[in-house]
Amino acid sequence: MISSLRSMFSVLLAVLVLASCQSSKHFAKLGAKQEAAGLMHEAASSYYISLQKKRTNLDAQIGMKKSGQLLLNEMLNEFAKQKNFGTNRSAVDAYHKAKNYRDQVQGVGITLQLADFYESDYIAAKNALLIELYEAGTNLLEEQKYQDAEAKFAEIRALDPNYKDSQELGDIAYLEPLYSKAKGDMDIEHYRAAHANFLKVLQRKPTYKDAASLSKQCIDRGMYTIALLSFENASGVQGLDAKVSAYTLEAMTDIKDPFLRVVNRENMQAIIDEQKLQLSGVIDQNTAVQVGELVGAQALLTGTVLSYSEKKGTLRSKQRDGYTEYQEKVLNKEDGKYYYQTRYKPSTYTEYYNSNSCTISFQYKLISLKTGEIIKTEIVEKVLNDEVLYGKYEGDSAKLYPAGQSAPNLNAKDKQALMGLMNGRQDLRSSAELSNELFNTISTQMSGQIAQIVVGLVQ
Repeated sequence: MISSLRSMFSVLLAVLVLASCQSSKHFAKLGAKQEAAGLMHEAASSYYISLQKKRTNLDAQIGMKKSGQLLLNEMLNEFAKQKNFGTNRSAVDAYHKAKNYRDQVQGVGITLQLADFYESDYIAAKNALLIELYEAGTNLLEEQKYQDAEAKFAEIRALDPNYKDSQELGDIAYLEPLYSKAKGDMDIEHYRAAHANFLKVLQRKPTYKDAASLSKQCIDRGMYTIALLSFENASGVQGLDAKVSAYTLEAMTDIKDPFLRVVNRENMQAIIDEQKLQLSGVIDQNTAVQVGELVGAQALLTGTVLSYSEKKGTLRSKQRDGYTEYQEKVLNKEDGKYYYQTRYKPSTYTEYYNSNSCTISFQYKLISLKTGEIIKTEIVEKVLNDEVLYGKYEGDSAKLYPAGQSAPNLNAKDKQALMGLMNGRQDLRSSAELSNELFNTISTQMSGQIAQIVVGLVQ
């Protein structure tokens, strides 16, 4: 019986694909032919499509009422059989299919009959199934088979969201493995992994046990603090140390890692000055450990601008040959009428070029304040250029063509390239703009590398 129902729905799907170009009347006639041949499933599908296209089709209404009721009765008989056999899950599934079909047909305006006693029989089967699922779920929970238990309680909630304490037990089945795993990771100081699972717990149930408190403890215990020391400047260009320090602080504080904390540069420097520690140049192990203890940091980030240069270009221009299109009025001697002919005359336009560039070489060091060892050091070298290339023409540039060999070049791509030149950007980015972007780029690159290091250090 179930296989025949599946066949009916497959036929319905296939017919729906072909239905878009046929009329309601066509499918009503098709349904009548199928019904006469005893193909009730197919007939019901055709009548249904007919009513989807036109609900007022009387022939389709009559046919749908008859064939649809027959199909619904088959489904209800399957439900009754499964209930009598004591297979509550199969009975519940069969009833749902029958009710869904009735609702589907109701959607095209046809009401099928479903006797009240079926509803009461369904409730009895559903209640029996709920008892089975609840007992199985609680047993699995006691056996700590959490995944299987969660599946049982999910089935219960789908049937009856308010059934006993299935919601709470389902939460336990889902949350307890995560909570236990998080506590285990916390015990072995894998604070990042523990925090991730505590967050999953809190997303499902914010009040579950002490997950909120333990999540915060993971952050506190696993926090990796980096202290920013004022950078040095060996480039000979004043102010670059402060500039790169500012960009670095901004980039570091933009890192989205709850386990990374950046010590305020001014406060850290005040502590260092108060203790009269000299940190310029080489930092030995003893000094580094002292700094770590003073500012509560695990690492120190420092850097040096090794070199910096700006190259400001000069606007250059060059006159280019071209041709200008124009229309000439010409007399046709054969018919005595005038017409316009496209011609080209030599002309010139001016091509302009300019560029600016900035170059920087920067070294940074990330130093452990527990051991004094260098965790990471790298020299970052970057060059940033900007250039403009454009043309100017005293006239209508749409009529301007590049020059070929003693004639205009009418190639479409070359014409398009010339128009691109005429519309080219003329505003060259200043050295100051390039400099700011350059410092932002190296700071972002450095902070990204440091962020990866912190992920590796805080598991």
